[in-house]
Amino acid sequence: MNQQPGLKSASKKIDDGDSFRDGIWIPWENLTRSEKVVCAYISLIPLWWMWGWRFYFVFLVAGIFIHEWRKRRAIRASPPSLSVIGIICYGFYILIVRYFYGEAEGIRLNFNAVIAPLNNIVCFGLLLWYIQGRKIRIRISVVFWSFSAVIAIMLLTWGIIYFGLNQADYVPPRSIYGLLTGKGSIYQAGDGNSNFLMPYFPTDESIGGLVRYLYFFPGPEALALVMAFVSLLSLDIKNRLWSFILLFGSIFLLLTSGTRSVWVSLPIVLGLRYLLINGKIFCPVFVCGLLAIVSFASLSVPVISNTVIDKVTNTAEATANARADSTEVRSEIYRLTMKGIENASHSELIFGHVVNGEGVLAGYKPAKVGTHSFILGSLLYRGGLLGTGFFLMFWISLLWWLYKTRYGRPSCLFIFVLFTLTFTTMELEMPILPITLLCVMLRTNTDKISSSRETKTFNYS
Repeated sequence: MNQQPGLKSASKKIDDGDSFRDGIWIPWENLTRSEKVVCAYISLIPLWWMWGWRFYFVFLVAGIFIHEWRKRRAIRASPPSLSVIGIICYGFYILIVRYFYGEAEGIRLNFNAVIAPLNNIVCFGLLLWYIQGRKIRIRISVVFWSFSAVIAIMLLTWGIIYFGLNQADYVPPRSIYGLLTGKGSIYQAGDGNSNFLMPYFPTDESIGGLVRYLYFFPGPEALALVMAFVSLLSLDIKNRLWSFILLFGSIFLLLTSGTRSVWVSLPIVLGLRYLLINGKIFCPVFVCGLLAIVSFASLSVPVISNTVIDKVTNTAEATANARADSTEVRSEIYRLTMKGIENASHSELIFGHVVNGEGVLAGYKPAKVGTHSFILGSLLYRGGLLGTGFFLMFWISLLWWLYKTRYGRPSCLFIFVLFTLTFTTMELEMPILPITLLCVMLRTNTDKISSSRETKTFNYS
């Protein structure tokens, strides 16, 4: 009798067939085409940063279309899943609402206003459709190796900035996309981080002298979500030394981002994972090491130490001076957003307000009604009941599909618990959808991969 797989089997450690044999270098010639694409996409994150993090899904969709057309002169597609239908409908819904209500709400459908939902949502849906239909699978060790290389570069970058440059102020240069579109040479809050190359926000006395790191991502929130994903998946590595290095490195980089939502959500998810899975990762060494890295970061990294002090003193004034989007300002944003939802007309309740409301903090563009919360702002306030329904169709059906196909996967469901928790105080940040595609493709066991090249064994132990 076959045993029904459960959460324990879903979190099974990487077996010997999923590890590498050739030292620290990945055996490129033994990777499948899909693994090469994923490995290159992750390893070249610094180049995506230099480009400006634009059209990353459009490039992938165009490359797949060209490859399929040259190979078969046709695009074979299976029936789309409910999650694919939900997210594509959500993307086109945003465009349609902006078209009909945009002029009245002050929206101009320029190139960026159209390409953003097409790239971030519609093209993501097409990629999800392709991956699910073709049953594309990649080994988890490929993802681990790629992120290990990027984390090593980011740690080196932090050392140079912190010890070499002393986190000094600087004028950020424009990204390639910023140069091509003629963006101004002086960065201001709200101009779009992707238009400038900013590995960190330099010290600014007007916001309490804090320093928040971005490294090679569009924002500190994006960095925090990626590092939370890596730290959760690192618990599935069989090689204990590699697991600890990757876990502590990702947690340290997460702390330098200064993203409080992920700081709070990650321990909750780690505790949930420990309760549901009978793992041995929470040993005394792990606990002591985690306390050590938190203590070092809290005492040595200014953005963390200042935030800890603010939390201990628990004064709204200190928090407001430390961050422009402080707890006090966020509370006002959420209060006015909920008030806008309650007082919405019938059309606004169904179709949403489309755009953000008035500003809450003078001189700080991002602090507007309908921001700083994906659930309250992007869905209920701007998207209305119809937009919220489309996204929930995507989100719930995808989680159900991942649960049904959990055998042979790492413990990816926990990262979606973290995403859901952060949706209350964060927007739908850029890394969430690429990480979702990774979770759909990831496998811990090679026996489920059919290609002969995919079944070759490696040993990284």
